[in-house]
Amino acid sequence: MIAPDVAPAPVVTVPALSSRASAGLLEPVAFLVVAMGIALVEYFVAGLFADFGPSNFWLAFVVMAGWNAWHFAGAQTALGSLTGHYIATTDGQPASVLTIAVRQLARFGVLYALPIMVLDFNFLTALLVWLVVGAVVSRMPGSRAPWDLLANTIVVDGLGKRATTVELPPLHSAADLRLAPARARENRRAARLMLTAGSASVVVSVLIVWSIFTEAWAFVSDSEFEWGILSQRGWFPRSGQFDLSTLFVGTLWVTGIAMLVAGPVGLGVAFYLSEYATPKVRRIVKPLIETLASIPSVVIGLFAISFISPKVLTLFISDIGIFSILAAGIGVGVLTVPIVASISEDAMRAVPMELREASYGLGGRKVTTALRVVFPAALSGISAAAIVGVSRAVGETMVVFIAAGGNGVFNTDPVEQGQTITAAMASLGAGTDQIAGSGIAFQSLYFLGALLFVMTMLLNILSDLIVRRFRQVY
Repeated sequence: MIAPDVAPAPVVTVPALSSRASAGLLEPVAFLVVAMGIALVEYFVAGLFADFGPSNFWLAFVVMAGWNAWHFAGAQTALGSLTGHYIATTDGQPASVLTIAVRQLARFGVLYALPIMVLDFNFLTALLVWLVVGAVVSRMPGSRAPWDLLANTIVVDGLGKRATTVELPPLHSAADLRLAPARARENRRAARLMLTAGSASVVVSVLIVWSIFTEAWAFVSDSEFEWGILSQRGWFPRSGQFDLSTLFVGTLWVTGIAMLVAGPVGLGVAFYLSEYATPKVRRIVKPLIETLASIPSVVIGLFAISFISPKVLTLFISDIGIFSILAAGIGVGVLTVPIVASISEDAMRAVPMELREASYGLGGRKVTTALRVVFPAALSGISAAAIVGVSRAVGETMVVFIAAGGNGVFNTDPVEQGQTITAAMASLGAGTDQIAGSGIAFQSLYFLGALLFVMTMLLNILSDLIVRRFRQVY
């Protein structure tokens, strides 16, 4: 007599404790992200009309509760839908909505309500509670948490897995190539997560642009505004003088001086690391060069007025002062060197070794190969590095704010003090004496921000066009 087939008992696959702990830490992070998003929406959108009323944290709590309730029907919590963790009973069956709700309330009470309401809440208290709970979980059979003991549930990976060997059937049609339902759900979940992350960055960018251009329009549409005030010689917002040529001349001088410093030095570093340095030297030197980018720009600004001006520039220009456009440009150039060097070196390293070997086979020297083979082949990347360096120099603020002097008088001499777009924005935003008593001076900050946004956007478009024009695919 042949025994009938008996379905194997469901197997509960419990994730590792470290995996569950890291997933649990996502909950407060997600809560803070949601609260921050609500605050941004309230500031940029609702703030134009009225505030939401309740605290952003209470609104975030409601959103998190709704998010969890939405996933209860699928035997998951909100964060479980992102991490692939399911809630099931000990027999392997999906937990009911009521069971999950009881479990979540118990979990919330142990981890959050207990430290807040009973104990003198602080970070150490919460950490102690979490460590105690972790110790309990690690010692319990099946790594069950206290709230799982109360609700008779357990966290599982891949709900419904069975301890049987799965043999793939033969392929007869395109339908046989479809993913398993569980794998398809994971792919859709990952796609939604990536779409949410990408959409969040787009939404934040749109809100920033909306805020800048809305206030910029308020500047040009104000009754005090006339187009003639943009062409008066001098940038003195307190007196109603908003000469853009003063800022553009200072910005061009600083950018030009910075690129005169960063261009040759950055390309020289890139050529050395790509063509001459040994792998050991490259591993040491490249991180050191890129460390310059991590130095706060305010430190470079102080370096410009404490060393570049009094120790270096006075050797060539005796009557130069502590503050000057020249010193600011050199300081910005120091900050721009790592960008030009890193991007250019990556572009040169991407050139196939076969081109170098062909040049060596024809009798070319290393310097000839670097200049006449590698450089033209990496021209698109080097051009992009130069454009990115220009964008970095145009947008630099603190070095210019400290070292250029902040003089609003129209000036074309780089040895004298001057003003740039970003430094003028910093002065306005800081509320210095120049802004006191002016009607539309503060709105001019957003007007300058809009101009700076358009300039950098055009530079990025130019960089993309250059890369496409000179790009070579090997």
